[in-house]
Amino acid sequence: MQHQYNVHQLRQIPTEWHRRGMSSPAEIDALVNERLGQPRLATVAPSGPSYADFFRAPTAA
Repeated sequence: MQHQYNVHQLRQIPTEWHRRGMSSPAEIDALVNERLGQPRLATVAPSGPSYADFFRAPTAA
């Protein structure tokens, strides 16, 4: 029997984001925290996020 998930539950599963070629919210939070924690970035004007920050290379399912 296959599980029936609602949208809220699916959003909590990182593989559901990866399946659609995106990073999960937790991975994006970690990326932002990592970038903000680097002192050298504080002196350089940020260039903003790029598509590579949010999208992943497709993988075989």
